[in-house]
Amino acid sequence: MRRLFLPLVPLACFVASPSASAQDLDAAIADALAHAPALEAAKADEAAAKARLDRAKAESNPLLRVEGSVGTGRIDNGGFFGIKAANTTPLALQGTAEMPLYAGGRISSAIDQARGGAKIAGFQAEHARLQTIVQAISAYTEVLTARKLNARYAQLVKELTEVARQAGLRFKAGEITSSELAQARARKAEAEAGKAHAEGRLAAAQSAYERLTGKPAGDLAPLPGLPRTPPTLDEALDLARTSNPSLRQAKAAVDVAKAGVRAAKAEGMPQIGAFAEAAHVRDQFFPDYRADSFSVGVRGRWTLFAGGRVASQTRAACAEVDASEARLRQADQNLTGMVIDAWTGLATAQRMVDATRLQTEAATEALRGRKLEAQVGSVPVLPVLDAEREAIKAEAALLEAKGQRLVAAWQLNALTGIIEQ
Repeated sequence: MRRLFLPLVPLACFVASPSASAQDLDAAIADALAHAPALEAAKADEAAAKARLDRAKAESNPLLRVEGSVGTGRIDNGGFFGIKAANTTPLALQGTAEMPLYAGGRISSAIDQARGGAKIAGFQAEHARLQTIVQAISAYTEVLTARKLNARYAQLVKELTEVARQAGLRFKAGEITSSELAQARARKAEAEAGKAHAEGRLAAAQSAYERLTGKPAGDLAPLPGLPRTPPTLDEALDLARTSNPSLRQAKAAVDVAKAGVRAAKAEGMPQIGAFAEAAHVRDQFFPDYRADSFSVGVRGRWTLFAGGRVASQTRAACAEVDASEARLRQADQNLTGMVIDAWTGLATAQRMVDATRLQTEAATEALRGRKLEAQVGSVPVLPVLDAEREAIKAEAALLEAKGQRLVAAWQLNALTGIIEQ
């Protein structure tokens, strides 16, 4: 009985060898960091926060102000004191220099609030940077996985197309039954469905990669090895509580709230400042009026009764401190949960890689055996195709597991704040 010819193609042939000019993961991360709008916005917010800090510090510096006016008009005093009506050019110039001596804590608390705001903006920018890196790694991994699966399914469709064609010829010759022909066509349709799914996944992966990096996904180097991660869960938790930008942001928010309490209390304190003023006046009250003056001194202001304004503002600021501290505790709890999830996720992904590697090796060996058996005519082609399908599923599972393991490792490092890029 004649057998359908099925070419023996080694499994490794479906995995393209990396090109010498292939783009690596580090380059993809750099492109993503340079292109990410969220990171750019976070950096702009950080720059604005630093400018507000400089503005708060400037409140303790001397202030020099100049005011003036000049015009034209006519003064008529009705002959009072024998002054006749005349056209005038009224001119007034005044220069004032002020220096705060004591502000009751207003300036220092405002500086502390602005400094805390700058820290929060910096931590937000760092959080955006870490998330962009993880997203770039995920997109890079997905493109590689989708490309390999697409290539595998393309080869399977090619093989099954030939099998279905030969099955049709053998059915016409009366060598096989209609059920065998239907089985060959069903497997071909299944492979085409898998190919369509792989093509859609590849298109989505490459589109996501280009949106993230601003560049099309060209030749990509294979996935690198795992980054160094904390050796124990306790160490990962300690690193996260020390370096995680979201938790540090929550801590800075508590400091800002406490500075807000000091600012509210400062509203009930006196303000004292030194000043120097000089004035030059012409034609203001009667024609040819002249007056030049200069004075230096100290002036202050103290609101002795504010109708409860200061007290109510202080209570609101104290409530904000309580809320900020509660949010800090919540952030710490959330971070602990995420680190534990990331740690266990990495361990699970490692076990999945080990298991799927054994599954892939077994499926590959089974496929090789089936193809040898088909060559000598001991088994029909359909069992070979079933073995091919199982090998593809096993390889897909291995690719998925490796990608999940890499992303999990970087996600764990992002939570602990130890990514250097």
